[in-house]
Amino acid sequence: MAVRPGSVTFVAVLTYINGILNVIGGVILLITRDQVAGSASGGAAGITTAAIISILLGIIVIVVARGLLRGSPGARAVVTVVMVVDIVNGVILLLFTNQVASGIVQILWSLLIIVLLFTRRANAFFTGR
Repeated sequence: MAVRPGSVTFVAVLTYINGILNVIGGVILLITRDQVAGSASGGAAGITTAAIISILLGIIVIVVARGLLRGSPGARAVVTVVMVVDIVNGVILLLFTNQVASGIVQILWSLLIIVLLFTRRANAFFTGR
């Protein structure tokens, strides 16, 4: 049985933090939806939907982080797919908006996480489960 490499632990901790922040952000959005709805298109219903989706995604991300720590290949696949989507989003930010710095950071961050999940030691950890 392979020992969990530090890179996988690092990615799992970042994933936990991301999930917790999604849940907190969704709850704050629910609490402040009336104030936010006044300045956003879509009104309160759109804000409520976004908040609920944020909370649900946060919970899913927390579960996936736990799977990473346990060596679940499925959790690694989910994180990889999310990071690929983030890379595509970063490219869209670069090409179609003025958010060049955000796009570059998003692409580089997602690539870093993918690389850390597929190092030789990480591969041994996930295949040893």
